Amino acid sequence: MRSRLTVDADADIARILRTTARLFGERQVREYARIIALGIDRVAEDPLRPSSVDASWIREGVRLYHLDHAAGRRHGAAHLLFYKIAKGRGEVCELVVLRVLYERMQPKRRLIQALRNEETEDRRLS
Repeated sequence: MRSRLTVDADADIARILRTTARLFGERQVREYARIIALGIDRVAEDPLRPSSVDASWIREGVRLYHLDHAAGRRHGAAHLLFYKIAKGRGEVCELVVLRVLYERMQPKRRLIQALRNEETEDRRLS
């Protein structure tokens, strides 16, 4: 399945990688970027994979995937991918990564805003 990042998710990833560079160096930036990309690829391959979690408490259709699973070890990553499946151009389903948030953040407020932004963008493209 094709995947895309929202503006918010893209900004989240850029911020995560900047912080990682500052705290842990370039080698760790490359590793964490690989983990994020692998996580996105995995949920695009199977959005309902057993290691993903229904996050309908935020909004119907939203799921989350802890990047620990992509890292392949517990405490190997500290962020969550929040995503949904949506109809893209040409009515083809696509995976939309809404946000990439630190596991201890309170995601509901941030995700609701990302969903509103996404809905506005969908209406604009229609």
